[in-house]
Amino acid sequence: MLPKQERHSVLETLKRLMGMTWEQVYRDNGLHWEKITSITPPKGIQSIYSIRITRSMRATAYREGNVLRLSTIAPDHDATYGKK
Repeated sequence: MLPKQERHSVLETLKRLMGMTWEQVYRDNGLHWEKITSITPPKGIQSIYSIRITRSMRATAYREGNVLRLSTIAPDHDATYGKK
């Protein structure tokens, strides 16, 4: 279970994402949307991306049409990139 402050940060980020266009997501400096090249995406998914959820946590995500799918939320940056 996440500490209260971390839970609050995750919810704030998710609320923020819901109000953004794709162009805003791609350009937002706080989210740091970036393609992950160290992980082969599952069949049917073109690319996997990393997005900052809190200061210390990142999620793997992919775009499916107009939907942002979060695959995992890693407790540290390295785990998001398949390094652990």
